[in-house]
Amino acid sequence: MRPSRDVENAVRRQGEVRPPSTKKLDPAYEMTGGGTVEPRTARTLRVLHHYFMQQGLATDVAAELAELSRLQLHPRTAEQVLLGRRYIEFVVCGTILVNGRIWGGNYVLGNLDIFTEVPSIGQRERVQFLAETRTIRIPRDALRSRAVRDLSVVRMIHQRLMSYVNEFEWLYGTSTLAPICRVARLLHHLSFQQELGAEILIGVLDPNIVLGPSQRDFSEALGLGLATVEKSIRALRDHDILGSSTGTRTNRTYKINERARLRQIATGTALDD
Repeated sequence: MRPSRDVENAVRRQGEVRPPSTKKLDPAYEMTGGGTVEPRTARTLRVLHHYFMQQGLATDVAAELAELSRLQLHPRTAEQVLLGRRYIEFVVCGTILVNGRIWGGNYVLGNLDIFTEVPSIGQRERVQFLAETRTIRIPRDALRSRAVRDLSVVRMIHQRLMSYVNEFEWLYGTSTLAPICRVARLLHHLSFQQELGAEILIGVLDPNIVLGPSQRDFSEALGLGLATVEKSIRALRDHDILGSSTGTRTNRTYKINERARLRQIATGTALDD
């Protein structure tokens, strides 16, 4: 997500922008690094429509954006991939690593400053999918075409940018909190976004299980030592706030037993001895 220019300035200029014609979607609808389009079914359309309705759009606007969009499934990747320049992707669920930071649902991949030219390769984001991730992909030109005709779409974009700024400050801003509180805050955020995704993709997700980030990912994203992160997660498990994981990827699975207590720790409450 690159809020490279104030969206409100773009709104004031929208009368000067000529809406581009909406092109048909490429059949492959591909992004460098993989990902597949989920089948275009009545259920998929309902998911897309429901998602845009949740963003505060009117039924007819949400329906039009749903027709222009596709539900995309990205498998876990071992390396970063370069985002396609022609699309915006709204993350519904999953866990991703962008510019060294961990994000869950509610993140937006791509350049949301839709009133500028497409960014050069050096400006485009690279993303690693830490877990299976579902996104809603829409052509950037199509989103711009709808935005210049409807202020509610511009408002949705502006709200997403402001949400990103607030979440970045909450998760990664300068903090005097104890390391365990910062780890708990990121885990709670990922769990909360997973819950929102579960409301859209009913029956697909367990909001109490966060998949994807290794403890090293937490360490590098939060600027904490790996031993500090390991100690914090062990303490949360010892107090049964997190469950003990089983399987071969224990450091990538976080089962949340007590979300209320996890939130308390995330807001600065000391962990009981």
